Formats: sequence, structure tokens, C-alpha cells
Amino acid sequence: MPDRPGGISVVIPAKNREHVLARAIGSALAQSWPPQEIIVVDDGSSDRTFDVARGFEGHEKIAVRVIRNLASVGAPEARNLGARAAGGTYLAFLDSDDAWAPNKLEMQIQVISRDPGIVAVFSGVAYRRGTRVRHKIIEQTVISQHQLMRHNVIGPTSSCLVAADAFHAVGGFRKDMPSCQDWELWLRLSTAGALHMVPEALLHYYYDGTGQISANPAKVMAGHRMVFETVYGMLSGQDAAIRELRAEHEMLLAKINAMTFYDAGATFSHLARALASSLAPRFMARACHYGLRVTYHKARLALKSVDRR
Repeated sequence: MPDRPGGISVVIPAKNREHVLARAIGSALAQSWPPQEIIVVDDGSSDRTFDVARGFEGHEKIAVRVIRNLASVGAPEARNLGARAAGGTYLAFLDSDDAWAPNKLEMQIQVISRDPGIVAVFSGVAYRRGTRVRHKIIEQTVISQHQLMRHNVIGPTSSCLVAADAFHAVGGFRKDMPSCQDWELWLRLSTAGALHMVPEALLHYYYDGTGQISANPAKVMAGHRMVFETVYGMLSGQDAAIRELRAEHEMLLAKINAMTFYDAGATFSHLARALASSLAPRFMARACHYGLRVTYHKARLALKSVDRR
């Protein structure tokens, strides 16, 4: 039995997701360890999202509740609203365009109930784009704060099962974050207790939703910068550690611009900043890799443009 008595509340924020919401709710209802409730927060939708969610109310075994925001407050605050309304000892966040493997909650509750010092448990991810599937599985079972300071080794919000008392103690999601809300929260949770990982792909992350933040370069960059400032604040006075992390962070931004947004100018700008902070061999090697990747991509686009003529 869990050391913290009580059940699991699933919180699903949704805005204009009528075409995928049923998949998310259905995967929560199909869990081998059933949650005590599912709370859907309709965050100012203009389509049939509210009606789809209401269609699940009255489930014979699991309570499904719908909270409706007439005006959108954003996904982070929608999650906070659902968490504040939740009665479970644990919170499991599920984005409306994602889904869970049937044993996701069962495997996580077995871990978090072992030790009251564990405040959150995460899982690997199956990234699904059409018929293509890419698995990201972290083999280690404990995630250190030092790792999280470098990059979001954990992954998306929907992989999380967190003790409600720990979530509320650290203040929940920051609603002013334009992106990286999950990473920023994981950092704060790492100050409250241990973070563990189930090394299996129990989250199905789909790319068929609409309006994903990851497609907006300005929001992605701004969110990362805010996380970095949080990290530097945690290391106040440790100048050598901050300098090394600045190089790591600029290299991460170079990678995103090179391999996601294909922005050569931004890539080389971040590479220059990274190397200005550290000329360690690992950074030199990565700088060459990212520089070559974005240059190759730009050359391909240029050739395609010539062929069209």
C-alpha cells in the first residue's frame, strides 16, 4: 500500500482539441491502476472540446469532472486550476493530445509509494509522428538535480506522477513561462525530494495536436532563457559552475536552432557564445556537429530552390 494514503487525480488541460481529447481521456480510463478521478480543464475552447469532455461524465467507476474557463488562462495555469480542484494524494498530468500505456500509473505508483522521500516519478516516451515512432528511454532510475540543470533529461509533462503535497509546496506551474514549464517545475521539485524514472516508454507523445508551443521559436527561446536564469539563481556564487553551464545552455540553444528550426544565423550565434564560455573539447566537437548540420540543411534548401527554376 502507498505510504501516502489516497488515490490519483488525473489533470487534463485542453483547448480546441475536440479531435484528440477522447484518446487522452480514454487512455486514463483504461489504466490498470485506475485513478480516483479525471479532471478536464477546458481552457476557453471555441470548438466542441467541452462537449467531448462532458460526454465522459457519469463513468460507472471513475469520476470525470469538467472545469470550463470561458477565457483562456494558458496551459500552465489550467493545470494549476485542475490540481487545486483535485482530491487525490497524487497528481498525474496528461496533455490532451497525448495518451498513456495501460500500465503507466501502476508502474509509477509502485515506485513512488516505496519511499516518502520520492516526490515524483516519470517515464520514457514514445514520440509518434504519423507512422514513425521514436523511443526515448532513460535507463537510470534516479534523476539528479545536476543533470536537470544542464537540460530537461526527464521530458514532457504527461510523463509525470507527482505527490500533490510536493507540487503545491513548490508552487505548481509558473504561468508566466512561454515554454519549458515542465523543465522549470522539475527543477523546483528536485529541491523538495527525489525524482525517479521508470525506464519504459509509458507515454505516447503525438504530433497531431494544434498550436504546439514547440513550433514557435520565440517562445521556445524565451522559455529556455527563463529556465537558465532559474538554474543560475540556484547556483548563486558558484561562478565556475555557472560559466560551465552557460556554455552547456548556449550549446543546447544552438542544437535547437540547428536541428529543429534550421536557423543558421541563430545557430552560429549561440555556438560563439558557448565557445566564449568554454573551449572544452566536448563543446568544440558539438559545435562542429551542429554547424555542419545547419549548413547541410541550408545547402539542401538552396539546391531545391535551384531545381525548381
